[in-house]
Amino acid sequence: MFFYSYRENTTYWKVKDIDPLEQRSHGYCPLTPKEVGMFLSAFGYPSSTPVYIAAGEIYGGESHMVDLQSRFPILMNKVQPLPFHLFYSV
Repeated sequence: MFFYSYRENTTYWKVKDIDPLEQRSHGYCPLTPKEVGMFLSAFGYPSSTPVYIAAGEIYGGESHMVDLQSRFPILMNKVQPLPFHLFYSV
């Protein structure tokens, strides 16, 4: 919700109301969590790779996180940062 109000109040932000379905129909992001997992796997990232979720609201909802978490179980966000002991193993 913060980012929406930030977008609304920023004069140089071109698109004020972002429709994810319209964006995807034009080939733009956002990717679903499942697509992110498939993408990372296809590029050869191991399942031990930490994945930082930078989005405030998950595209497709929390139920879509199951696919990503099954491939990459080390998920974190700004509320749950990377555990200190993993800094040296990355």
